[in-house]
Amino acid sequence: VAEAAGVGKGTLYTYFKSKDDLYLSVLYDGFCQLIDQLYRKVDQNQQSPLENLDTVVREIVRFACQNPYLYELMRSVPWNQVTNNALWNSKRTELRELIESIIRRGIAQGELADPHPELTARFIPHLVRSVMMDHELSLNPETLSAHILRFTCAALVPKR
Repeated sequence: VAEAAGVGKGTLYTYFKSKDDLYLSVLYDGFCQLIDQLYRKVDQNQQSPLENLDTVVREIVRFACQNPYLYELMRSVPWNQVTNNALWNSKRTELRELIESIIRRGIAQGELADPHPELTARFIPHLVRSVMMDHELSLNPETLSAHILRFTCAALVPKR
């Protein structure tokens, strides 16, 4: 890594405590890119909650498909290393709160019905994660996004 970065090994350890710290930093930066992209794309003032949910699902799927190795590594980080890390916890909370706020706005506008938006906000990223774990599937991102959104809407959109 030091050679690829064009620095000495000692210089690398000035910025990172260990190889694990470097590894987690790379993964964290990738996760931050995803969250930043979601904030750029989600416009809670101009789009409906359903349009924003669609954006969130499509962006998570797009990120996973465009960065399959990074996504796989992010998914495989030992849980204790992530849950004991304030930076990771903060970003994971940001993602959940963004999704939850979209759902709550949909509830307030009568567009969605959900007795537990705090749980649903956790489910949506995990739907993508679970499908991406299944290497036997070869779905294109559009099909995957559309199906996750259809599944989610079946649970959230009130029957009229």
